[in-house]
Amino acid sequence: MYRFLSHYYEILFPYRQYVAWKDFARPLLQRSRAVRSFKDRGERPLVIDAGCGTGALADLLATYYDVIGIDLSEEMLDQALKNYPDRGILWVRQDIAKMETGRPAAAVFATTDTLNHITAQNKLYAFFRRAYRTLESGGYLFFDVVTEEFFRCYYGDGRCSFEDFEWGSFFWRCEYRPSTQKAVYDITYFEKCEDRELYQRTDERITERVWPESVLREGLEQAGFRQIRIFPELLHAGEDDAAVPAPSQGWERLYFVCEKP
Repeated sequence: MYRFLSHYYEILFPYRQYVAWKDFARPLLQRSRAVRSFKDRGERPLVIDAGCGTGALADLLATYYDVIGIDLSEEMLDQALKNYPDRGILWVRQDIAKMETGRPAAAVFATTDTLNHITAQNKLYAFFRRAYRTLESGGYLFFDVVTEEFFRCYYGDGRCSFEDFEWGSFFWRCEYRPSTQKAVYDITYFEKCEDRELYQRTDERITERVWPESVLREGLEQAGFRQIRIFPELLHAGEDDAAVPAPSQGWERLYFVCEKP
């Protein structure tokens, strides 16, 4: 997965989403019991970026914490190491549903569709259990998922997208299948060769699954999480619960903030 896309991931996808997560999560962590426990032991807090991709969020977090970036894609990790070679981040190739970190963490992040890439419920729930076990008491699991509304709105008719860059072009077609709650992306790249007269074609297929809010909440509660907050965007995430709208079928993305007791 992401064999070719890894080279251009940070060009194609907005960097601001990682900045938003960092800006939201850091004040919460600074006040958390987990970070306080690390400081009482004279240790720098550890955070985990599960599904770290090419490393943008891990790099932002590394300014304040020890960071382990975990991803199953070797190509993504290779690109992360090239992007951020001198940040002291430990990059680990691992299935996040079988995550082993060797020490407790103040936070686990799984952002930008990471959990949509898990298509089996037992593996999703296994990740929640691993995250819970990894966290220090008072630590946080932060994640976001795209919803069925997103796929119905943007890809319900199997529409195509096209992007043209100096280095080449790519075509992006997504078909959402309500019967399986899965979205299949077929991506074709045409990358300019060095002589600029020929193009090399590469095809990739990526599958994502919609996880209803009820399924996510059930898995989190089974893992042991009790304080689970859900937001339609990070803009609302600093507000009191009373000021945040209730989960709605109209939300295209859900942001979860889950604290370990």
